[in-house]
Amino acid sequence: MAINLVGPFESLIIPSSTGRPVMSKFDLIKESFLGNLGERIPISLWKHHPEQDRTPEGLAKAEIDFHRLLDHDLMKISFFGHFPCIDFGCTATYDGEVTGSTTLTNAAINNASDWETLEPLDVNAGELGKQIRAVELIQKYAEGVVPTMATVFDSAMVADKISDKSFNKYADEHPEILKGALDIITDVMIDFARATIDAGADGIFLASQHSTQSSVTNSQYKEFVYPYDLEIIKNLRGKAKFIVLHLHAREENEEIRFDKIANTPGVDGINWEDQSSSLSLKQGKKRFRGAVLGGIDHNGVFRTESPEQAEKQVLEAIDKAGLERLIITPGCVITIDTPQENIVSVRNAVRSIDPYDYE
Repeated sequence: MAINLVGPFESLIIPSSTGRPVMSKFDLIKESFLGNLGERIPISLWKHHPEQDRTPEGLAKAEIDFHRLLDHDLMKISFFGHFPCIDFGCTATYDGEVTGSTTLTNAAINNASDWETLEPLDVNAGELGKQIRAVELIQKYAEGVVPTMATVFDSAMVADKISDKSFNKYADEHPEILKGALDIITDVMIDFARATIDAGADGIFLASQHSTQSSVTNSQYKEFVYPYDLEIIKNLRGKAKFIVLHLHAREENEEIRFDKIANTPGVDGINWEDQSSSLSLKQGKKRFRGAVLGGIDHNGVFRTESPEQAEKQVLEAIDKAGLERLIITPGCVITIDTPQENIVSVRNAVRSIDPYDYE
């Protein structure tokens, strides 16, 4: 499939209204992570691209087209929802999920002994290799245009997916076997993340689904989640230009284990469902020295109400959070049924803010 590498649609770009030279997206994101106020509030938008995302060419075209349309400031490359699982022996399909993610149809781990069959993977081959190829194709467009970050799942998330959501069970019943498997998975995800950076990605978006009080117990988090997250971060922080963590909340008003991960060296930004969890962006800023990413109610107003209501919601979120160390993003993936006019309206509203003349 041929990919057209023409730049963003000029008609959708909001020019600077200040008369100052427009900062590059690279400088804007860098300054935001450093805690400095840029000439505008950066915005990043991401979603899954079901069916298209199962080939490198399809994913690259979908991500490039999405960026051409919106010209956002940081491109998160969203691989399909079970991308690390296939090479371990799983199968998955898209069955219409509104998030655009896939559904597991065959698990690699069905009993404790299956964990012991896991072997290291060549990340440049198989399904993982296809994602790296997609990064290479995307970088032909993104280089010099927009910084990119490749999505990487943490070890607990991969283990949970390949065992059909039985991570907690194996942590309780077969802890040593699970630890051995997590060591293998961790090495694979480090190798994969490094390969995406070698392919051109600027940063890493490390996603965790086990950072909340309801997902794992404190002892499970301490023993089976955080040490492996730390190992991934330690091995990438000297290679990636930046690392953003996504702390996924499964339920409304969930309590996130924010403080421990927020004090981890090498973390430049943290993204979470701030509009539905118990932790606001303002509170997150007080507990973390890097940038916070959020502000868009991706499952609420943004998805279901008018462009004017979506715009009002995000402007109120910005006002409450404050402008410094802020990148406007969804708390998780934008659903595939979100009206395009809402996305464009929110992008325009954020771009209209002059941080140096903000009331």
